Amino acid sequence: MGHFFSGWYDETPLKNQEWQIKYGLRKEFIHLLINEDITPEQRKRLDILHHGTEEQIKQLAEMK
Repeated sequence: MGHFFSGWYDETPLKNQEWQIKYGLRKEFIHLLINEDITPEQRKRLDILHHGTEEQIKQLAEMK
């Protein structure tokens, strides 16, 4: 018998997760991911962190 998993599963591609860590944005990503009430600007950041290129993620880090 399996155990019930009560956590969440991150479907973000591994490369994007690595880039989030590399540019210090992993905590922001998790915060945006679990927060239900985010602004359109935050939604755009979340989308880039989830599916963006390394260059896009690097730019987000520079805008911080």
